[in-house]
Amino acid sequence: DFGEGNPWQYPMGQAVEPVLAAMGVICLRIEHPEEVIPTVSAAVTMVFQGGSAVAVLLTQKLLGAKAF
Repeated sequence: DFGEGNPWQYPMGQAVEPVLAAMGVICLRIEHPEEVIPTVSAAVTMVFQGGSAVAVLLTQKLLGAKAF
């Protein structure tokens, strides 16, 4: 993901969303702080009212790239 400095993390990072989607999990990505509340609120509605499996993915852009 964005700014990842550990090459051994790339395969896992790239596989997460497609693997979850293949299992029928709806993936919602958050890249900016202002997206957290509306995205999590939408996910809660989708889970508890719609009965869907939902993953909220917090991206490296949101968390910030770490310098090692």
